[in-house]
Amino acid sequence: MAICITFGTHEFSGMLEGYENVRAYCYNCQHWNGHCVTRWPFFTVCFVPLIPLAMHKYKEVVCYTCRFSQDLRDRPDITPDTRAPPNMQWGPQPPPQAYGGWQQQQDPSKQQPLQQPPQQESMNYK
Repeated sequence: MAICITFGTHEFSGMLEGYENVRAYCYNCQHWNGHCVTRWPFFTVCFVPLIPLAMHKYKEVVCYTCRFSQDLRDRPDITPDTRAPPNMQWGPQPPPQAYGGWQQQQDPSKQQPLQQPPQQESMNYK
């Protein structure tokens, strides 16, 4: 008679309550694809979560483009009201001629200047 017992870990994750509509700037890939999520790792036996591996849920900003994650405490620029600038598109955009279509050249004097990303404040740890 053989009994097989499986041990492992599993992370339960979801959107951070109150931050569901937030789009944050990613400092790694420079796109507005950061979203606030919670993670809570558990120790499992036979795929049943038994022991939490943290005392509380982790609150993080995760970029959907590059999968970079950062603790929400390290991002004071993110609030429940944080949104991407108007007319900003999701994620990395293909170059203008990527799909083989012909596009008319714009006059350089009529182009809008690029928006600068928000500046990250320096953190003073005591």
